[in-house]
Amino acid sequence: MRCRLSLSGLLVLVSFSPNSLVHASSPEMVIPLLGSNPCTWGPSFWCASEENMKRCGVTQEECEKYTNDVY
Repeated sequence: MRCRLSLSGLLVLVSFSPNSLVHASSPEMVIPLLGSNPCTWGPSFWCASEENMKRCGVTQEECEKYTNDVY
């Protein structure tokens, strides 16, 4: 049987767990900030340079399609 746990329930468990202070710096407790990965910023970032395209796995053709759709 699977147990469904909401994000708010997870935060309550983390906040009130007796071991949370001991493990507060452990990697499994760290939730990255939304948008901290620039590749999630969208085509305006991806297509700004070839370096960004490579970093985010976007092709020149995809950037051209984006440009054609916008303008």
